[in-house]
Amino acid sequence: MGAWGFLPFENDDAMEWLDELEDGGAEVVRAALQVAEADYLEAPDGSTAVAAAEIISTSQGNPPGEVPENVTSWLATYGSELGPDDVELALRAEKRVASEESELAELWDDADEPEWRESLDDLADRLRAALP
Repeated sequence: MGAWGFLPFENDDAMEWLDELEDGGAEVVRAALQVAEADYLEAPDGSTAVAAAEIISTSQGNPPGEVPENVTSWLATYGSELGPDDVELALRAEKRVASEESELAELWDDADEPEWRESLDDLADRLRAALP
């Protein structure tokens, strides 16, 4: 796991995905959130889903704190394309990433880093706050 921290943009997979984000609109974010159907969720897909969910939360006025500059730029261009349906999709993805059938959850649990789960709980709270 190429991570230097537990926050959503503190890993190689999320940062690489952000490069792809610059090449597309809201569909790139929605595609990263399509993780609910996987039998077993691989860590790279989980990392990008968390990053995408954070972009959804930020687009709704509930950022995690600081976000990378390219996310801010992307949101200025495409953020208005994201709405309540995307928030619900992000909540489903967050739940899937935190589940027992998630490699990312296993890795963080094995590392005994409770801050990662706390950051997911915070993300879910901020997403729920964005729902009508």
